[in-house]
Amino acid sequence: MTPWIVIGCIVLFFVFLFTVHAFITIDLRDEMALTIRVLGIPIHILPKKQKKYKLSKYTLKKIRKRDAKAAKAAAKKAAKKEKKKAEKEKKKAEQREADAKLTKAELKARKKAQKAKQPKLTDMIPLIARVAGLFFSRFFGKLRIKVARIHVKVGAGDAASAAVMFAVVNQSVQYLLAILGKISHVDGLKKADISIQPDFLSSGLAFDCNLTFRVSIGNVLGALLKAGFAFLRGYIRIKPDPDHPAPSIWPDLPDLPDFPDLPDLPELSDLPDSPL
Repeated sequence: MTPWIVIGCIVLFFVFLFTVHAFITIDLRDEMALTIRVLGIPIHILPKKQKKYKLSKYTLKKIRKRDAKAAKAAAKKAAKKEKKKAEKEKKKAEQREADAKLTKAELKARKKAQKAKQPKLTDMIPLIARVAGLFFSRFFGKLRIKVARIHVKVGAGDAASAAVMFAVVNQSVQYLLAILGKISHVDGLKKADISIQPDFLSSGLAFDCNLTFRVSIGNVLGALLKAGFAFLRGYIRIKPDPDHPAPSIWPDLPDLPDFPDLPDLPELSDLPDSPL
């Protein structure tokens, strides 16, 4: 009976992941309001609630207790930082001693061997771009956007500038909505309250928007897992093998000659006095 309970819990867990949606609402007026709603429970991210102060927490005894606790925590943090710094300096000193026993040729060979273990930048950049494109295509493909309200008032210093800015902003909003419609699902666009107006009495832009993004938690995790596996698979493919290095298309650069050591500069006190 127990295995069936475990299997049932696992099935319910995955059903929960792929059926429960998170709603992210952005309301931009005088200030930005960001709310996340899961299972009907709202979580207000912005604006932050003003902290309520209780006079009972600010007695002399409690203030001294908090100050002592903060001082103890600061001393503990400083001691931990000093210990970490000392360990780091010790490792550096040990590394310098080990390097001092090696010749220049050995140091160069070690540096070359360490570099040979890392993928080339020309391979990493396409891999990161491909993984990012895979994640965003999967994420935005499952994302649903509900446009409730977009109000924009365009103002400028004079009427001619306001008219030009109005044309630019109007075209930009249209392009933005068209791009969102191609990469994701936009709901309620026909019923949305969209208004872009020139304002000849002000000298700036005024926004009043309300957008809601809906996505399931499972789709976000699925996009992350898919992108993570793609990155791991690509990294293993481009990771060089030190035992079988791939031939380079570029010839090796010649070794630079050893420059003679410069003489020590005289101290300021040893210089002759200026005749001036």
